[in-house]
Amino acid sequence: HPCAHPSATLSLHPLALTAAAMPPPPPPPVHLRLRVSITPPHPLPLPYSRRFSSATSGPATARHLSLRCGSRRRVPVCAARSEAAGAEGFDEELGRLLELLPGELRRRVEDHPELPALVEVVMDLGRPPLARFPSGDFLLSHRPISFDDLRQATAKVGDFGGDNRAGISRTLHRISAIRNRQGDIVGLTCRVGRAVPGSANLLQDLVKDGGSLLLIGPPGVGKTTVIREIARMLADDYDKRVMIVDTSNEIGGDGDIPHPGIGNARRLQVPNQEMQHKVLIEAVENHMPQAIVIDEIGTKLEAMAASTIAQRGIQLVASAHGLTIENLTMNPSLDMLVGGIQSVTLGDEEASRRRVQKTVLERKGPSTFAYAVEIVSKTELRVHRSLEATVDALLAGRMPNVEIRKLGSTGSVQQEVSVQKDQFRRGPYEIASQFEVASLSNARTSLDSAFNIDSANGHIENSNVSEAGFNLYAYGGVLDIRGNCLASD
Repeated sequence: HPCAHPSATLSLHPLALTAAAMPPPPPPPVHLRLRVSITPPHPLPLPYSRRFSSATSGPATARHLSLRCGSRRRVPVCAARSEAAGAEGFDEELGRLLELLPGELRRRVEDHPELPALVEVVMDLGRPPLARFPSGDFLLSHRPISFDDLRQATAKVGDFGGDNRAGISRTLHRISAIRNRQGDIVGLTCRVGRAVPGSANLLQDLVKDGGSLLLIGPPGVGKTTVIREIARMLADDYDKRVMIVDTSNEIGGDGDIPHPGIGNARRLQVPNQEMQHKVLIEAVENHMPQAIVIDEIGTKLEAMAASTIAQRGIQLVASAHGLTIENLTMNPSLDMLVGGIQSVTLGDEEASRRRVQKTVLERKGPSTFAYAVEIVSKTELRVHRSLEATVDALLAGRMPNVEIRKLGSTGSVQQEVSVQKDQFRRGPYEIASQFEVASLSNARTSLDSAFNIDSANGHIENSNVSEAGFNLYAYGGVLDIRGNCLASD
């Protein structure tokens, strides 16, 4: 302005130049938030996703990450994922088995509180269907099973073999048929098969030692489940070349692709049960295994093949039906598994030395297996660390030395093992010798008390022997107060 002071113009001019030279103000700061989400390579199973459905919220995410990084109790993500995947896989396999049932029966089974522990479903023509649980049988319907129900079920399974068994592809379930004289199916037993991780932890030390192992137990006690876990343990944990000779696809499941429950072990299917002994030899000669697993040895030819394999230095794991090892010694078809039993006639001197009769039973040769395990229940085992010593003790009438192993009550994967050793049972001659020693001790006590000073007068008065010139000296034996011999050398 012309009337303004000239200094005011000079003072404003630098400010104007400064304002013109300044850059535009920076934009407001942007706050970036990075959310890390750990996503598995495969979609999570449904129970796992339900369990962590609130993982997007803050506390749940922090708690889940603390289990992995900052918590003292480190939970391996792969182990938790495998357990969850295993549970989901079993639910899916169980659902495929229940699809064999009509809709009404399937709903009754699914609503049962013990569904995860289902043992089998029985459908017989003209009878009401039953579902068997550990607590007992459960009646599914009062309506009897018809031919249509059986046809619907058999149409969803594989072909029945010569042993009247079939399965569902890539599952461990077993479908057994009952036929009439014309060959028609009139009954089905749908047995639930499941892979139980950790079911062979009680035998881990025996499996690791590399000796051959024989499992003995009655049907339904869990032999196949344990032997499947042993096969996985040998292949995955100890990196051995394992071949499974699968008689009726119970170990590796039905279908051409084996069940993941056997791990990296390979599987040989048996086309005919009568050819199983040949398949055993084929597995040794063609595939160079370090361990062979076989379920249900039941014939003499199979026992001979197993003995041949064990003599070739291959670790053999097998199972057989029976309650105890003594049952195998009395079975002429399977006694070769324990070394064979033969009758031996002893000489007079040897029989007198042993204090036995002249004809006795003895083990014929070395045992096929180094260890034997009697499966009492799913939580109790009887382990025989030396099968040969056990057989020799049984034939001699003694109780063998056995370890009793039980699962702990914690329910965790690492179970506690309690080991107890039973003492040898005394044989009849040992009992007799002990009785003689006890009788000798009692006789000596009686003799000492009889000749005591306090009772000597009474003894002399009751004696019928004349006092004059009579002296009694006991040598090489013990006499009672009446002179009867109780024991002698």
